[in-house]
Amino acid sequence: MYKPLNLIDAQELLLTPLNDPGFIVEDLIPGGVNVLAGDEKSGKSWMMLHMAICIATGQDFLGHPVKQGKVLYLSLEDTYVRLQRRLFNLTNEVGYGRLLLGIQSGTLDDGLVEQLEVLLEKEPDINVIIIDTLQLIRGNGKEVSYANDYADVMILKDFGRKHKLSVFVVHHTRKQGDAHNIFNRLNGTKGLNGAVDTMLLLDRENEYSNRGTLHIKGRDIQPLEVSMEFNDCKWELVNIRTQEEITAANTPEVMHKLVDFIRERRFWRGSATELLEELGDQSVGANVITKYVNQYKSSLLLDEGIVYKYSRTHAEGRILSFELCDSCDGGDSNDDRAD
Repeated sequence: MYKPLNLIDAQELLLTPLNDPGFIVEDLIPGGVNVLAGDEKSGKSWMMLHMAICIATGQDFLGHPVKQGKVLYLSLEDTYVRLQRRLFNLTNEVGYGRLLLGIQSGTLDDGLVEQLEVLLEKEPDINVIIIDTLQLIRGNGKEVSYANDYADVMILKDFGRKHKLSVFVVHHTRKQGDAHNIFNRLNGTKGLNGAVDTMLLLDRENEYSNRGTLHIKGRDIQPLEVSMEFNDCKWELVNIRTQEEITAANTPEVMHKLVDFIRERRFWRGSATELLEELGDQSVGANVITKYVNQYKSSLLLDEGIVYKYSRTHAEGRILSFELCDSCDGGDSNDDRAD
């Protein structure tokens, strides 16, 4: 039996006041269903328990205010003895009833949701649930597939939406890296990436270092890189880089030279070889600078008000042109081919 579509008129939606889930940690970690992934022994569980304590007590986490509330922490790889030792290192007092701890639960296919429903009848003011780890609530023998990964997260998302609370799951990363997208290191398929609201990846320099980076990417927040140090069993904030700062740090130096050059000249036209001569930069070849220009034409160059066009003729060969035009919309680069 099919269910009718549940629709809302756009004008009605514009005028209807809705509750925004907001942030768990102000300007850093949004509400919703989030995943924190990292290598084994990277400090994920220390981070999550510390965050849980901060939310329960209203203390800042990583230098940012939290939305204070009651927390359920299911630490399914631990014992109460180990949790107690961690609490000894992290805090002197939490407050009765503010942070509830468990070390056993059902799985998504066998009782977990029902257990949480019963708990919320007794503890209706829980607003954050942390599950450490995701693998232990997924059961055994389930085929690894995009559909299964997505469906598992959606169970948690539907539960969170129903009860207007946030769910955090801790997950592992695969050993092989991805030079293009660090979030592709999450163990499993991209179904996890597609379903969660925010992905956080804890990248520790090595097992002997106290330095690490928390990479954050989500639907309700611009990408961030949070540099941290692990001191006295706590991750502490060192620095935060925004998307603009991340992009600038990863942009080839020759592109910064090109931006300065065009901002001074306002217009330039010529071959890639001539451009490198004008820039006084021989660190890359003509083909590479052309690739860089194509790569950054709709981001760095357009952000700087620089319009790039490409053409090829029998007489002149491949020609690059740049114009500083504050009122231009950038458009798409032309690829004119004269006979």
